[in-house]
Amino acid sequence: MPNNTPPNIHDKFFRSTMAHHDVAVDFVKHHFPKKIVDAINLDTLKLLPNSYIDTELQQSISDLVFSCEIAGVSAYLVLLVEHQSRAEKMLPFRVFHYVFSALNELRKAQPNKPLPPIYPLVFYHGRATPYPYSLALKDCFNDPLNIMFDVLSKDILLIDVNQLSDEELKKQHWIGPLSRAMKYIRKQDITPLALDILTSIAWQLDKPEAQDILNSLLKYLLRAGNIKNINLFIKEHTEQLTRPVRSAIMTAAEQLEAMGMEKGLQKGIKQQTDEIALKMLHEGTDLAFITRITGLSTEDLARLQQK
Repeated sequence: MPNNTPPNIHDKFFRSTMAHHDVAVDFVKHHFPKKIVDAINLDTLKLLPNSYIDTELQQSISDLVFSCEIAGVSAYLVLLVEHQSRAEKMLPFRVFHYVFSALNELRKAQPNKPLPPIYPLVFYHGRATPYPYSLALKDCFNDPLNIMFDVLSKDILLIDVNQLSDEELKKQHWIGPLSRAMKYIRKQDITPLALDILTSIAWQLDKPEAQDILNSLLKYLLRAGNIKNINLFIKEHTEQLTRPVRSAIMTAAEQLEAMGMEKGLQKGIKQQTDEIALKMLHEGTDLAFITRITGLSTEDLARLQQK
């Protein structure tokens, strides 16, 4: 190739020709799968200005996005034009990265609609031919157990904690009690369950890891759950809770109480500051002076004036 070849000349040539409807239709007829060609309404085939190529791919690949109707459903055909001279092992991954980037943009544009199908096809004209690397996504992974094939070809795994039985969860040493806490955290009164969870674990609080887990569990139960009276809870269940666990509960409760007091104090201070600023505004005090005295911004003062 001559050194004075204009940059992206291949891309520009391909784009200019594919912009013609007859050329695009001819390309689709000859290169897309028969299943799609037979179902597509070729009269609706339209080249869009959309591009979903990120900066990492721009140097080696470009895209042409066509909207169309396939079996009466809006869909997209994408031509990824490979215009680098060197083939790349990770091409399948790059194609799927492109597809999900495009789908994410479409999802943001139409969040309440199902995602449209996107069929990508790569048009390659590099030096190495035939294309020397695998075109299967699974071959982009070092995956002796073929894990990614299962991940990419089957339903995603989902654990609905609400559907897990308590009997099964009680057999699990750590994750079982923690899962039960999340399963029932929205109950109107979580007190009995909290006791059951805390006593179901053989706490070895001489180990830092166990201390961290207990502290996290207590903060979750106390902040997200509804234990109506912490002191009464501890008093009534002294015999069932070990001394270190009782101590940890008291500490967590005191920390939460301190946080609440601090939040209330900050709220009170802000309320007093707003009242002073409002009084000065009513008296016609200069805004710059009020800002300097109260520390409130001009936006804060504007908000108070609106009130």
